[in-house]
Amino acid sequence: MKSDNTECLSKLSQGGKIVSSPISLVRLVLAGAAFFSLSVSAQAQLFPLTRPNCCDACPPGKIDPAQPPRMTPEAEPALGPVTTAALGGDLMSFGPGYLDNPVPFSHFRLRLDAAYRNPRPDRAEFFYPKCGCFPDGPGPLLPETSVDYQDISAYFEWAPRDWFSVFVEFPFRFINPEQNLNTSGWADFNAGFKVALWCSGDGIATFQGRLYMPVGDGRRGLGTEHYSFEPSLLFARNLTDRLILFGQVGDWISIDGTDFAGNVLNYGAGLSYTAFSNGRTSISPVVELLGWTVLDGLVSFPPNNIPTDASGDTMVNAKFGVRFGLGSYSDLYLGYGRALTGDVWYEEIFRLEYRLRF
Repeated sequence: MKSDNTECLSKLSQGGKIVSSPISLVRLVLAGAAFFSLSVSAQAQLFPLTRPNCCDACPPGKIDPAQPPRMTPEAEPALGPVTTAALGGDLMSFGPGYLDNPVPFSHFRLRLDAAYRNPRPDRAEFFYPKCGCFPDGPGPLLPETSVDYQDISAYFEWAPRDWFSVFVEFPFRFINPEQNLNTSGWADFNAGFKVALWCSGDGIATFQGRLYMPVGDGRRGLGTEHYSFEPSLLFARNLTDRLILFGQVGDWISIDGTDFAGNVLNYGAGLSYTAFSNGRTSISPVVELLGWTVLDGLVSFPPNNIPTDASGDTMVNAKFGVRFGLGSYSDLYLGYGRALTGDVWYEEIFRLEYRLRF
C-alpha cells in the first residue's frame, strides 16, 4: 500500500506543486500543549498535503487551499511500498544516524546505544540529577567521576496523515559508574509529535515537539527527576539524486528541576549518500556533526564537588555510520560517535538500530 508521504514528495519531484499555508512557531508550541487542537487546525492549514493527488487534477498554482478538490473513493491512491525521489529513492534507505528524522511516517524502531566515560553526569541535569551528596540533591549519593551506560529503547511512531505523526519512546538503561553502584532499570520516557511545515520535490522541513517524563529513578542515575520539553526544527534536502543534506536545531528545556537544571541548545547537520541500490537493498554511508551548548545550569567537580556555572559549556561530536536498506519495509544502522571537545556527554558512543515500517 502506498502512503500519502510518498505521493507528496514523489509528485513534487516530477514537477507537481502543493500549496501549504505557513504555520507560526508560536502556534505550534501552543499546539504542543493542546495536542488534538493542533491536529484539527493543522489539517485545515495543510490540507493539500493530505490530498497529494490534487496535483494531478489541477494545473500548478490553481489549487485553492480553502476549497481543495473532492476525491471520490475510486480516486483514492492505491497504496504500495514507500519510495520518494525527493529523499533519495527508498524511504527506508534514508535516515540520519543520530539526528532526528524529519519525515513523519509510521514505523517501529529498536535501538541500542553504548556510551562511555561521561565525567560530569549532573551537568545541567541533562543526564541525571544533582548529586545526592548535596542536602537537596535527588541524584546518586557519591560524587561521580565517570559513567558508562547502555540504553535499549523501543520507539513507535504513527502517522495518520502524511504531514503529521505522534511518537513515544521507552528506554531501558544499564548504568556503570566509577563511584556509585552499577544498576539498571527504566530510564525517562519521552513522547511527542511531528508536523511537516514545508514539502517540495527537493526536501522537507518539520517542527517536532518532544516531552521527557521522569520515569527513571534519579537516585540510581536512571533519570533526571524532572520533566523536560524539547522543541526542534528538522529538515532534509536533496543535493543530488544520491546525496541528502539533513539537520536540526532544538532547545532542551528543563521543568521543575533543582538549581543544577538548565537549558541545553542542540544543533547539527549531516550527509547521507546512497552508494549502492538495486531496488531491493541499499547501502548509505552517513556522516554527522552534532553540538550542544549549555545555556544555563550548574555542574559539580569532584572531589570538592563545588557547584560551578555550566553556562557556555559546549560539546561537539562527530558521528559516522552506515544504513543498510532491507527492501521497502526495514533497515539496519550501525554507527560510531567520538567527542571532539574537552567537555563531553561521553567520549565515544556505539549505536545499533533496526527500523520496521508499518
